[in-house]
Parts: sequence; C-alpha cells; structure tokens
Amino acid sequence: MTVLTTAAADPVTMFLSQHGIQLILCVLVIYCAAKLLIFHDPDFIRPKEWGKIKEENLWPYTNEMGILVLMFGVCILVMEVVSQYDGLMGLLFMILSIAVVFYRFKKIEDKYGNLDHHQKVED
Repeated sequence: MTVLTTAAADPVTMFLSQHGIQLILCVLVIYCAAKLLIFHDPDFIRPKEWGKIKEENLWPYTNEMGILVLMFGVCILVMEVVSQYDGLMGLLFMILSIAVVFYRFKKIEDKYGNLDHHQKVED
C-alpha cells in the first residue's frame, strides 16, 4: 500500500493560503480609514448623487467615519482569530460587525450628510 505524502510547504505559503483574503481585506480597510482620517476625503465612500459634505461638517464626518472603518478592520482581525477556533462563531461575529457598521454609517450620514440626498436621487 502506497501512502501519498505531500512535501512540507513553506510556512509563509501555508499562512497566506489560510489567511490571505482576510489580510488583504484588512489592508484595504486600513487604507480607507487612513484616507478618511489623514486626508479627510469622503468622496470615495459617498455616491456623487448625494452631493458634497458641507465644509463645517467635513472634519467631524471624516473623523467619525474613519474611526468606524478602522474599528471594522479590527473586527476583521478578531473574526480571523475567532474563526480559527470556531468557524460559525467567526461568521456570526462578522455578520454582527457588518450590521453595526451599516447602522452607524446611516447614523453618521444622517448627522453630518446632506439630509436631502434622497430627493436628489429621485429628481
């Protein structure tokens, strides 16, 4: 009887094959948070139809939105650790994180964004 064995893979390759997508997503989220927190550029998260943020609301909007996106990046890393032990709990944690991000995005948009952006879309 022949036993098929695989050659020992490089540890870096093994790590990236198991965690690569989560790491890429985390890097993208950190880039978005940096773009919000450092450059105060909200145009890449808001549709052009919604219009520009008022100048007096620009700094608080980008600050709160940047912190929200940064916390989502932390949630991705926590999900990665949790999913190593229990995949279902990692998935449930990620779904809960996405729901909280959507809720907070709506609240921040209502607080600082243009309140009439829904009418602009309909026109």
